[in-house]
Amino acid sequence: MSVGLGAKPSGERPARLTPVGGRRYPLHSMTSPSSDHPSSGSSTPASDPSSERPWFVMRAGRGRGWGGEIRRARIFERLAERTAATVVGDWPSFRLAVPKRRRRGWLRRRPPRPFLAASEGAPPGWLDWIADLSDPIAVAIYDDVVAQTKALGMGLTREREAELRLRRRRNEDAFRWHVVPTAAFADAFGYDPDRIIVGGQGTVASHVRPGPWPEIPAVGMVSGAAPGRGIEALIAAMRLVRDVVPEARLYLWLVDTSPAGAEYIEELRTTTERDEWIEIATAPYAELGATLAKATVLVIPHPDIEYMDVILPVKLFDSLAAGRPLVVTPRRETVKIVEPNEVGLIAADDDPASLAEPITRLLRDEALARRMGASARALAEREYDWAILGDRIADEIFRREGLTPGA
Repeated sequence: MSVGLGAKPSGERPARLTPVGGRRYPLHSMTSPSSDHPSSGSSTPASDPSSERPWFVMRAGRGRGWGGEIRRARIFERLAERTAATVVGDWPSFRLAVPKRRRRGWLRRRPPRPFLAASEGAPPGWLDWIADLSDPIAVAIYDDVVAQTKALGMGLTREREAELRLRRRRNEDAFRWHVVPTAAFADAFGYDPDRIIVGGQGTVASHVRPGPWPEIPAVGMVSGAAPGRGIEALIAAMRLVRDVVPEARLYLWLVDTSPAGAEYIEELRTTTERDEWIEIATAPYAELGATLAKATVLVIPHPDIEYMDVILPVKLFDSLAAGRPLVVTPRRETVKIVEPNEVGLIAADDDPASLAEPITRLLRDEALARRMGASARALAEREYDWAILGDRIADEIFRREGLTPGA
């Protein structure tokens, strides 16, 4: 049985939180039912009765401040705060920081392995020592790199694909719980439904804030630079929009996540160099709110690819936080956010004409656009800030492990 966020704790007696050296560390419950822990994998259930169990959080980040970088930094942030965890930024730092249990064999009683939560998986060759030095509880799995690469029309060598599949399998075995963006993602790519925690996707609402409403009607898209993201369809759609709203502009805020991405941006600049109404730029995370505020409408034109149907793109939630109405193509998980909350319009299909219709409607109806933008901002603050999501994820991990949540 998969348990998503917000699931109510069972009636099990939770473990205590006991002061240790002036800090509060959760103790694993002696009464936690073993059935809560799958038997598969190299990680064994944390069953040391009444043992002091410090926490480690591996928070990967490479400083670019885009999309997955923010999620990796934030997904276990509240867990770390509530457990007074030691936070490290990469796997080598974790190896240096974690106590070396094997070297303390002279002690009559070896210290228990600390709990470990990781914002991304580890290299396959490292997982044996990670499991030896820690109790790997949870790992965030928000991408299937093989499926994503193929969806974006990019090639993989057989060797690279085999390496990625091995990495996934080893991490899936090593960590007890797998935090995923949606249940549909887990189902599409074959994750064990009994071991998933549906974490959702989010934004940092205190950072991405609405700016002044633009004086010139404009449409914006923030994205990684690659084919297969609907960029060309949006450009074609805007040519149709400008037949009705001739002053409309298009902002494409693109990031080159690879050398191929940089080449793609240059090709796009070449093909649109005569279109003065198109601006291709970047949106540094430090200035993301102010940048998105240049647009009247923000668009996510993902094409009809299974991968796009089961993920939740980060840009959806940053766009909500920016307080602008959305136009999205009919991708299943995205529609589940946009439609019932009335924060934007759904295009009938993925073609330029289908995109142009709702964009034109919002550009011509400022009252509707402002109302949906205000609803978008309120939704981001109420449901999709990473602090809120992080607390829900932490609560579910505590519940499954039989631990008393920290404050």
